[in-house]
Amino acid sequence: MPEELFVLFVLAILSFTILSIIGMTMRYKSKNAQRNIGSGSSSLTTSELERMMKRAVRSAIGPLEEKLETLEDALVLQNTPRQIEASKVDLLSDMDLHLSEDALEKERVRTKS
Repeated sequence: MPEELFVLFVLAILSFTILSIIGMTMRYKSKNAQRNIGSGSSSLTTSELERMMKRAVRSAIGPLEEKLETLEDALVLQNTPRQIEASKVDLLSDMDLHLSEDALEKERVRTKS
């Protein structure tokens, strides 16, 4: 009789161990599957990401573009026609273009009007 109880006791421990291992494996696989499904639904597509980035860049650059325009307008108001003419002459000479006096005179008439 003690041998039979010992065999039953060993079988009970063995079956409990095997069932525990199977249960842990099943729980691990189900959690892993849920994690994979959950991460797939919260990801962004490439086009959504591009749209988000474009909106962010537009909102960041918008005030800078406005400031640049106001600075350009202020710079144009500060420059006198002589300064504008001198900058044109410098630019043309830097580009190795030689204009005749008639062409410069026509440019002066255009800037005055």
